[in-house]
Amino acid sequence: MKRFSVLMISGFALVGCFKGGDNGVPILSFLTNSRMVVLLKGTYASDNPLSAAEINNNRIFVDDDDSGISTLRSAGANACTPFVEPDCIPNRSDLPVWLDIGEIRLSTQQPGNDELLGIDSAEKSEDFWNVAADERQVYCSIPYTADPDLDNCKLGGLVNYQELTNGRGVVYPSRDIQDGIYYHVGIYVRAIATGWGILNSGLAQDRFDNSEIFGANLTPYIQYDPNIDEVTRQLLPPDWFPLHYSVGPGQNFTLVKDDATYNAIVLEIRFNMFENMMVHRFVNPSSQTITAVAFSDWRRPNADSLADRGANMGGNVLTRARFFYPDITQTLVIDGGTRSTRHYYSVYQLTEENKTDHLPFAATPVRDGASNSLSYMMPGTYVIQCRYDCRADGYPELTLTESAAFEIPLGPGLTVQNFPCGPATAIPGGATCTP
Repeated sequence: MKRFSVLMISGFALVGCFKGGDNGVPILSFLTNSRMVVLLKGTYASDNPLSAAEINNNRIFVDDDDSGISTLRSAGANACTPFVEPDCIPNRSDLPVWLDIGEIRLSTQQPGNDELLGIDSAEKSEDFWNVAADERQVYCSIPYTADPDLDNCKLGGLVNYQELTNGRGVVYPSRDIQDGIYYHVGIYVRAIATGWGILNSGLAQDRFDNSEIFGANLTPYIQYDPNIDEVTRQLLPPDWFPLHYSVGPGQNFTLVKDDATYNAIVLEIRFNMFENMMVHRFVNPSSQTITAVAFSDWRRPNADSLADRGANMGGNVLTRARFFYPDITQTLVIDGGTRSTRHYYSVYQLTEENKTDHLPFAATPVRDGASNSLSYMMPGTYVIQCRYDCRADGYPELTLTESAAFEIPLGPGLTVQNFPCGPATAIPGGATCTP
């Protein structure tokens, strides 16, 4: 801790110019009137994520664990008409997505195995959490109702969805919190819905934000891991409300807030929503068979043949949160890439463990040569992994190679690392991967 304090103090005099995104838009200019900015990113990649059309050739992966689902048609391949013909899956870029977030909270409580289980009252919740942002935000890829008086998309929801998914990050209205070391972040997602589905052989209908939608509200189905019985579910905290990040072993100084030393402080929070969509078929509590687009089951496989009949799809959305101080960060440039929509550069702190339980510290899909940059990297020791998306479902679950450890010094500046990754990178011996 002393070493980190010295590091922060030594960077006090450094003043940097900080810009975000591919085109240098000064999104962090909000810091002019605020000590802290909260950036929310709904992507696995921290920088330059794939567009919807680039993911799996603009098709939504269909879960091969579900029965009877292989007969569905893809709009791009079969010239069928989505949103008219029920069995026609829309292109990935045409899929409506609606997201409703209520609050973002942080906690200084020490991490443990059962952090959220003891929160069973409003008083205990208040003791555990500090509210960093309490202004409700609705994010929409398209409007969800024709009534402008009912559609919260008109309040910036369309623009915010683009910022949520394009790598720049949406600036979430926030209030300042006290200095200290934080160990938990909670994103209180009120609801999420996708705008296509099949129910009883017709187009599925549901509700989102008190409005009728064509599609499925996923919120009831993503709270718990697959195939967990009802009694056990009562004893577990939900996977989705909140989306919970707890600082893991070896994730050094990830959430340190030091207002006294720095004028510019940014809290960046990511969760892998945008890239990781998949068509699932499941049976709801009313014994109706539903086909809908939810999240990839890369981590917690679910199938409609299980005891819960595929209705529980939680545990597949991970989070990562970090404070960074733009004045002392560097940009990491990785050279040696060969462009691929299924390979990723994923950067981790050297000391961190359990890499499958959190998103990487930073990540970007692999592009040619040195066109791979990761912004706002704090000083520290890191490793790069070349990772591969085996199923074309958007999540790069297989680690192909890992670099030697390297240092990012105190910024501002540029750190360049050469690390080949791309289609020629071999799958390690003994590893399995489904094409």
